[in-house]
Amino acid sequence: MIDEQIINGFADRIKNIAVFAPLIDLRQRTKYKYSMLELGLSVLLFILEYMLKGEKGCTYEDIANFLRELIHRQYKETITYDTALEISYYLVRENLLNRGQFHTFSYMNYTTGEAEEYQFYLLELADYEIKEKVVRLKLSLVGLELLFKTKEFYNELQISISQLYLRQQIQRGIFDGALRSVDELALAVKNEKARIRHLEEQIIRDVLNVTRESEFEKQIERVNDQLEREKRVFAELKELIEFTLDEYHTGKLTAREEQAVEKIRKVYRKLIDIIHDHESLFTDKLRLQQLMYNSIESMILNTFNTKINFQTEILQQVVKKNLDLNNLKLIIDPLFSPKRNPHFHPGKVFLEQPLKRTAELDYEEMQRLDEEMIRQEEERERELKAQKEKHLEYYLTMILKSLVVQDELTLRQILNQLKSDDPEQYYELINRLDFYPFIIQLHQMGVIPLLTRASFQGPILLEFPRILVKIVEENPEIFALKGFELIATDKVIRLPNGYVISDFIIKRGIPDGMA
Repeated sequence: MIDEQIINGFADRIKNIAVFAPLIDLRQRTKYKYSMLELGLSVLLFILEYMLKGEKGCTYEDIANFLRELIHRQYKETITYDTALEISYYLVRENLLNRGQFHTFSYMNYTTGEAEEYQFYLLELADYEIKEKVVRLKLSLVGLELLFKTKEFYNELQISISQLYLRQQIQRGIFDGALRSVDELALAVKNEKARIRHLEEQIIRDVLNVTRESEFEKQIERVNDQLEREKRVFAELKELIEFTLDEYHTGKLTAREEQAVEKIRKVYRKLIDIIHDHESLFTDKLRLQQLMYNSIESMILNTFNTKINFQTEILQQVVKKNLDLNNLKLIIDPLFSPKRNPHFHPGKVFLEQPLKRTAELDYEEMQRLDEEMIRQEEERERELKAQKEKHLEYYLTMILKSLVVQDELTLRQILNQLKSDDPEQYYELINRLDFYPFIIQLHQMGVIPLLTRASFQGPILLEFPRILVKIVEENPEIFALKGFELIATDKVIRLPNGYVISDFIIKRGIPDGMA
């Protein structure tokens, strides 16, 4: 008997092979004398280059210019722009894009014993400008994974491998290669965000199917494992670049060394942007979890709120099966009020029947209703804003009052103290989605000064500084702290609701110019 473990994950392996089918099929295309397989792969790599540069999208015109140069280089032929544009339409629109239709790959799934189909896109429309009639293309997630697989990049390790390449290039002083690697690293983080968005769309379309296939659990488990590991590596890369810059600044620099320093600084600036994007993945994960819970809750409520068509689903069945009166009574009893008159005279059918009149609203009445709706919407927005400011004030007060007692403590200590003092408030806080972005925001702000209103010129319009000033003015002991900051640690806090958050050291800090 065959061990089932041998063919475990058979469908996934087939899908990994299937994505190459559109490229292999290009070998059968003979409309042009050039090899379509090699041109097709080159075009995909060209579009990838656009994405690495952060461009809006790649147009057919861009591809035509690329093909002219590529064909001249490889075949020593010079073709016209119009010919190159025809080839780009044929190669991309007709084949790689498949005229906007799915690529479909049929196979026999040996795990289930059933014939199945895998449908996928290699390219997607990034943008379409109707006025200019310009189509911009980008690689789909499947197309990106295909190219990374050709470079032996496993999807789950894409960020980690890019980090490793970047580290090696900085250590070897290959700064041109480091610039390329940092662009690939930025794209890898964007791909991770795109995968989360893709799963969000799947949850919205069919939360039951996502639950059945355990896609949500796999994604969350993978993100939890990766975020902490990648975050630690990002911190090490940042330190490595800072150390490399310090080494160059020890003496007088040659022109070549100055160029190297400029490249390192460029890598450093890009890396800081990537780190911020990477940290936002944590917020994306929380949003994904909340969407999943809300979708499941909505599905459960809809299950118990089913609507039926009385005529087709009840009346026709009663007539067809000729049910006796007792069974019919059991069916229709729940549809009537329990306090009904037990007697009915057929003559009442011929009496005048009261009809509910629907009065037409005049213009003034409609205007009044519109104004009322606007007023209600404004009131709701004011309530939401007030609630947000109330939460923000509570979070800041909780942290700052803890610093009044101790010069330095951790987020874990603050949460544990809250759990001990007020368990109900603790569980309410850890289930608020705005608490976690708030902590990340504080961490990214560095040393935060504690100022009074007199330190500002004019009104304070922004929400965060306005609330912070209010707290400082109401609490002289907090004003005496002068400033504070949050410093990330390698430790994590695992909360009872399943969330995982980095622990932070919260300490007093004196901002520049306030010593």
